[in-house]
Amino acid sequence: MIILMTLNREDYLLVIWEFLESFDRISEKELANRLRISPPTAYEYLTKLSEEGLIKKDGKKISFTTVGRNTARELVRMHRIAEVFAYNFLEIPWEETHASVMELEHIFSGKRGEILFKNLGKPETCPHGNPIDPEVRYKEVPLMLADDGQYTVKRVVFEDEALLKNLASINALPGTLLNVHRGDTLEVDNENGTLKVPHTVSMSLRLSR
Repeated sequence: MIILMTLNREDYLLVIWEFLESFDRISEKELANRLRISPPTAYEYLTKLSEEGLIKKDGKKISFTTVGRNTARELVRMHRIAEVFAYNFLEIPWEETHASVMELEHIFSGKRGEILFKNLGKPETCPHGNPIDPEVRYKEVPLMLADDGQYTVKRVVFEDEALLKNLASINALPGTLLNVHRGDTLEVDNENGTLKVPHTVSMSLRLSR
């Protein structure tokens, strides 16, 4: 089955994947906030995606159909490849690559995308540590559920700009060490500084031992 995509549909599917991978849920309000649109507009587009067989809506629960998941997976893969290109060759700062390639991923699709992937050396992850193949799963723990102690930063699943900027400010990039401190507030630190991580994004930061 061939799905003819518009940029708007691609952006919706990308964000839905992002929320489901990070938090295992997404609401119309969260989608609207992420895309900076009104809730009625989000509702209208979600209804269209449902009518086209790309998502399922069960009350407030939103999930992909098989066709929708397959379509979104290719978008996510190309998005992450474009992030590698932007970071390595355009010298876009680590914390800005996600927002910077929201248009590039549409250009680098199909055969062009595969050529880019090959010429980049077939990277396994994007700059934020997320696998180029979105179906790959890691042994990791979300910061929200991590005990006190030292961990390695594995990846940032939900690429929230504020979180990325804060992590970049102490050079807490994938592969670096980070100490977790649980208390009245959730804090992480390394030799470069300390960060208080809001509960709302603490599921986004994934760690490994």
